[in-house]
Amino acid sequence: MARMAHWVDTIPAFVVLSVVLFLPGWLVVRALGARGLEALAVSPAVSVGLVAVFATVAQRVGVRWGLLPLLVVTAVAVAVAWGGMRLLGRDDPELGATRRVFGRPRPDAVVAIAIGAVLALVTILPAIGRPDELVDSPDAVYHLGRIKTFLETGNFSIANPTFYPNGFHSWIATSLLPGVADVLPGTNVATIVLAALVWPIGCVALVRHALGTSRLVTYAAGFSSAAFIAFPTILLGWGVLWPNLMATALTPGALALMLQAARSRRIGQWLAFVAALPGLALIQPNALVALVLFALVWFVTARIRAGLLHHVSWWVVGRDLAIVGVVGVVGLVAAPVVSAQLASTQSYEWKDRVSAWTALVEVVGGRLQIPDLLWGLVLLIALGIGWIALRARAALPVVAMWGACVVLYVMAASSTMSWTALVTGYWYNDKVRLASLAAVPGVVLVAAAAPALRELLRKVPGLGSRPVVVGLVAVLVIPALTLGLNGATRHRMLTDFFQPSDPKKVILSFEGQDSLRRLNSLVPAGQGVVGRPENGSPLMWPLFGTNTLYRSIPIPATGDEIVIGTGFDDMANRPDVCAAMARHDIRWAVDSTHVYWLDRPERSSGLKNLADVDGVEPVRTDGDYTLYRVTGCGLGSAATPAATPAATPAATP
Repeated sequence: MARMAHWVDTIPAFVVLSVVLFLPGWLVVRALGARGLEALAVSPAVSVGLVAVFATVAQRVGVRWGLLPLLVVTAVAVAVAWGGMRLLGRDDPELGATRRVFGRPRPDAVVAIAIGAVLALVTILPAIGRPDELVDSPDAVYHLGRIKTFLETGNFSIANPTFYPNGFHSWIATSLLPGVADVLPGTNVATIVLAALVWPIGCVALVRHALGTSRLVTYAAGFSSAAFIAFPTILLGWGVLWPNLMATALTPGALALMLQAARSRRIGQWLAFVAALPGLALIQPNALVALVLFALVWFVTARIRAGLLHHVSWWVVGRDLAIVGVVGVVGLVAAPVVSAQLASTQSYEWKDRVSAWTALVEVVGGRLQIPDLLWGLVLLIALGIGWIALRARAALPVVAMWGACVVLYVMAASSTMSWTALVTGYWYNDKVRLASLAAVPGVVLVAAAAPALRELLRKVPGLGSRPVVVGLVAVLVIPALTLGLNGATRHRMLTDFFQPSDPKKVILSFEGQDSLRRLNSLVPAGQGVVGRPENGSPLMWPLFGTNTLYRSIPIPATGDEIVIGTGFDDMANRPDVCAAMARHDIRWAVDSTHVYWLDRPERSSGLKNLADVDGVEPVRTDGDYTLYRVTGCGLGSAATPAATPAATPAATP
């Protein structure tokens, strides 16, 4: 497929990705009886659960995953949900069939979602540049490669190629099956769907649940969804943490439905919430931990409030909180003992420790990976907290949720005590992930600034008698103090992720892609290619389908990968290297003068300076890249005649 240079070319991909993400889950939650915006907001998590779980099941029973199996699985799930609710007698008799299925769209909410979507698109798309622009973050290589592996093998299982949550990758790969886009632009469009559609829908649902459904608050929710740089801007490029981006984008919708179900106690809403949990776990398990954290905070604040209002005795409050505390501590201590994977996740260490005050400024003031303090955002948060404390105390649990995220951030960013990993380790002890999580309740605080500002503006002479003008000014202050003051900062940040000025920060430029594409045409289909990951050659797999040995940066520290990486230059004396190369059918090697900054030379020492290595011969040089044929280890005789005419040493076209 030709390169996608214009965003308008990605409209078919955007539509298919959105339909696959929303429609299956929405049909299921509607069949369960969940209503309103919360049902729409949580439907992507349910859809991903269907795709990720049943794609794994399909592989186990020998069925190739695709759109038809997804259609069948969705139909069965809807039938089971509808039948189960009928058996339980939980249908709403006052609702007709059409209303029960399609609900009743709320114009104000639709407008608010449109506001959030437009703001996201106008701030994100120009910064990225083109839909086929590669984000120059190392994890992108792995994620793109896994999506390509799913598409090429038809195996979308959680265990392909190794055990790793498959929600993000299986959703994108399923959506790309009709051929609407290649892997790279398709994945970029998928992140746009998350940032410009899923996130605003969830934010509007959460804000309306927390602060009420007034028009002012609803519109403020749309503007507030674009108020933070910590999310989605940073996670669009840093890492790149695409599964975490997806999980965080889905968290407001899941949280809104959880709180709605707790308030209404409707079985259908609880079942819809439960149906979303497998999908969240298969995208990024820390999304479940975040919901547990928010639920505990909600419970604690609710009990304290009950004590203050004399609804229950303080002895009962203390007993309940003590039980929660003991269970929580036991769970935190026992979890890494039971799960080796969690213990490994909690062992991550980061070197950039800062003081507790600096960490507080970073998370509250938004000064994370940027030099500026976001004073406008700080002011809005302060106004929102004040308004909730004085006028909307039912939303105080959301303030406490934000406070809990701030505490976790400070712990991850500043603490050197080993026990803190028991709490922050679910997010890899990573302050960036926790800053993004803080944006979930933070959106509610920013939106609450709108009614606070309206209250203040009503006291201004000449404005008190003009409610429309007051409301309009109050809601427009939010984008003015965020996008208006800091729009250039977020644009610069995102541009640096996708178009870094330092060549060493570029994994593979467009020119490099062209060079490798031409060299790839000389490699017979299926034959293995090896090269230092830091020269960008692993991207030949997702971009061109080349059978590269390495499909991530850096080289894995175990297995055949490290044996070849450290011993390739000594293949004549290393039978273990020859055996590993034979297992992977390594017939070609790629060398380059280009080296990405995240270099692990000790893992690929045998793949440097291939011109000086015995057992390879140069075939062609194109730009910064040279293709070599492997002649050592008895592998040279397998070269196909089709590749022979290109064997002019170091010929530069």
